Amino acid sequence: MADPTSIAVISLGSQRISGAFFGKTSGGDLVLKRYEIIELDGDPSMDVSRLSQLKSALSELASKLKIKGQKAWCAIPGHPVFSRFVKLPPVQGDKLAQIVEFEARQNVPWQLDEVSWDYEVVTKSDLGEIEVVLAAMKRELLNEIHQEVASSGIKVVGMDVGPLALYNAFRYSYPDVEEPALIVDMGARSTNLVFIEGERFFTRNLLVGGAAVTNAIAKEFSIPFAEAERQKRSQGFVALGGAVEDHPDEGVNAMSKVMRNSMTRLHAEIMRTITFYRSQQGGSAPKRVFLAGGGSGAGYIAEFFAEKLKLPVEVYNGLRGVQTDRGVSADAAQIDAPALGELVGLALRGMGACPCEIELVPDALAASRDAARRAPALIMAGLCLIGALGASISWFNSAKTVIEERASSLQAESGQLSRLAADIGRLDARQEELRLRSVQLEQAVTDRSWWAHLLNDLNQQFDNDLIWLPVIEVLKDGKPLTKSLWGGGEDQNTSRTSDTTAAKNAAPAAPVYVLRIQGLYRKNDMGEQKVVYDFAAKLAKLNAFNTPDFEAKRDTYVKVDSGVDEGRYAYHFEIKLPLRNPLQFQ
Repeated sequence: MADPTSIAVISLGSQRISGAFFGKTSGGDLVLKRYEIIELDGDPSMDVSRLSQLKSALSELASKLKIKGQKAWCAIPGHPVFSRFVKLPPVQGDKLAQIVEFEARQNVPWQLDEVSWDYEVVTKSDLGEIEVVLAAMKRELLNEIHQEVASSGIKVVGMDVGPLALYNAFRYSYPDVEEPALIVDMGARSTNLVFIEGERFFTRNLLVGGAAVTNAIAKEFSIPFAEAERQKRSQGFVALGGAVEDHPDEGVNAMSKVMRNSMTRLHAEIMRTITFYRSQQGGSAPKRVFLAGGGSGAGYIAEFFAEKLKLPVEVYNGLRGVQTDRGVSADAAQIDAPALGELVGLALRGMGACPCEIELVPDALAASRDAARRAPALIMAGLCLIGALGASISWFNSAKTVIEERASSLQAESGQLSRLAADIGRLDARQEELRLRSVQLEQAVTDRSWWAHLLNDLNQQFDNDLIWLPVIEVLKDGKPLTKSLWGGGEDQNTSRTSDTTAAKNAAPAAPVYVLRIQGLYRKNDMGEQKVVYDFAAKLAKLNAFNTPDFEAKRDTYVKVDSGVDEGRYAYHFEIKLPLRNPLQFQ
């Protein structure tokens, strides 16, 4: 049964699955109502069988914790998540997201469309420089994990990253720690390092964890992984250096030295990370160290790190600042407190704002959120549609009667309109007949004015009184359209029998219209014939004539008489120019 007043959380570790219900006091403090931890069998580095074991452990957790149907935040372990801290130049507004995406494409070792990724601003310097943390995970693996959680009946509302959830929990539980601190979260498959320096933080995942210690014990004693894990938990401790009395049991003593060798390797990785944090990230060396996770329960491990790091080391209390409900065993909770930090960080995500709010969103959850965002609009649209349909039905029912009454009156009018339509059709035909006649009349008027304009254009070409024109006539196919004004002209009715016969036998051709101008020019000082050629050239440029080759074939268009008779006052000339758009003359 879902509990709407509680915050449900699940941490998906490599070796253990833990879940809890938290409440909230009136003052805003967290209250642990109940929790469960389910251990997974086998080597956590064997990925082939982990999903099936995860599914079985989630079913057991859901049954014991009664979390089915509850909305819950989940934490993903740090080793499958790629994280990178990047420093950016001062930017403002929307440009930050664009620059972060560019950095993500440069730093994330996969294509961005293959991963789910997010970022969080870590710090801003006085000069405006911004430091962000990028987190990315292969979408395929993220979807598989989400599917296993959802198949157990748990409704995932968000997926956080384990080290970042631990950072949020530390800021909540240890507000009094002001000096630089380091959390060493020892898991089964890997160890997460969380550097905390005021509001600034830095994380790194080291692939050295409890499973590596167990494998070293199994190899040393030639025993199965499960037996080595059982002995490590029941009798294992980290051997101390210096003059320390050995354990009386030789097997236990040998196992403690194997564990010390493994922890020495982890110490070397921690020291390298501290050096990197100080030199590359500009951070400060930690002053306090907190051991968290399941590996922090090993005997003498705090003393080992205090000896190696030369720093005060204490076991992290994940429930510091968290109240416990009466149904929770206080003793058991204190034993498990180092491993409950991620659950507290997830509960803070469920309460509201946190220092770091990076989230990796699987495809199914993204689709669900998108649908939820659209739901109000879809519901409103549905209500509007239903209302519109109801109003439409009511309107159509009331309109039906009106329409039926109107239809009967329209039928009566239809017969009358049909008769009118026939009359209109006859009038349209008559109108078209008259229109065709008017077109002919308009053409006749146009033809008449066309000749007036042409004669006016001819008159405009006279520059002197050396030329006069006694004859202007139109030739059709070389023959005058009208009788010659004097006896020397050709009669339009005169034709040769052979031409008539040929015209009858030949196919009809388009007539050719030419304007013939006959005139006289008198003797002058301008070069005799030049005055005629200049006049003809000006005529050829008029738009009425089609003489593009006048200059090349001038003598074809112009015939000029010349002579040396001193007693003659003027000479004859003839100009023939083809019309560009001849009208119908007959």
